[in-house]
Amino acid sequence: MLNHIKLYRKWFKTWKSFPVYSWIKAAALYSNGRYQEAAEQYRHGIARHPNHPAGHCARLDLSYCLFRTGKLKEAEKELLQVTSNLPQSREGFLRLARLQIWTGRSLEAAWTIRRALRTIPADAELAGTYLFAVLENGGPAFLLQEAVKTLKLVDKTGASDPRLEAARARLMMRRGQYDQGRKKLEEIVSGEEISFEALLLFAQVLLEEDKIARARRELRRALKAVPNHPRVLSLLAESYLKAGPFYNPGFALQNATKACQHSGWISPREMHILAEAYYHNNDRISALLVASKARDEGSRLLGEYPGVKNLDRLIESLSSGTQA
Repeated sequence: MLNHIKLYRKWFKTWKSFPVYSWIKAAALYSNGRYQEAAEQYRHGIARHPNHPAGHCARLDLSYCLFRTGKLKEAEKELLQVTSNLPQSREGFLRLARLQIWTGRSLEAAWTIRRALRTIPADAELAGTYLFAVLENGGPAFLLQEAVKTLKLVDKTGASDPRLEAARARLMMRRGQYDQGRKKLEEIVSGEEISFEALLLFAQVLLEEDKIARARRELRRALKAVPNHPRVLSLLAESYLKAGPFYNPGFALQNATKACQHSGWISPREMHILAEAYYHNNDRISALLVASKARDEGSRLLGEYPGVKNLDRLIESLSSGTQA
């Protein structure tokens, strides 16, 4: 009885309303990692109390449960609902952008943060995510300019964040200050406070420099920070497709397959790498099927898949080979 009274007081103090018991059950299930059951309880509460003041928090937790159970499109739908109904939800926008990056849609993530900045003051995390998403997509130029302006606004406040500093270092490299940017990026990944984004960006640089062993070490560190991240898995796959002593198409196929599975088979880039892995394993038919699906998903992107020209060349080569 005493616990019930405390619960009522807590809810009234926070939400000015009675508690929703299905959400209380959901929170307990969530804490124990029982995400499927928790999602059911969150949905039950949302259906019965659609206008409850705590509804946006329930949807945020529901989206995470859906994400953990592999229902990525449903998770995104809940986050879109939160950001639409509550445009001042900083957490909602950040989670939505991260999910879009997870599924290979960096340009959409950039637009998500751009929309957030209309109603939410810029901070280091928002600015870092914005710049990271634009750089990951490779543009466009006007969004990069806006992201840099946001970066400068945050600089005036004195705020900082490892992901922001990592994106800044990558930007320096892109703008011709390669050595300075690379040194800064390496300092970040060697420091005490390491961001996942810094590890990912530095691993990309190392792969571009053909420093395969070091790149794999950084990618494994990134996987420890964020398990099963599709981008990391596909970069690992790429490392095994590099010619030389580290070449191993079998391992490439394993990692590329995992990348596609964990991105819900909607990331063109991850499927592109899987198609390349199938090709290197002499499975041209599977390579063509996956490459075609990658092109289909790429056509649904906001903007154009950055690797579309290489993907088209691969499909053309595979098509002529299978017809022969």
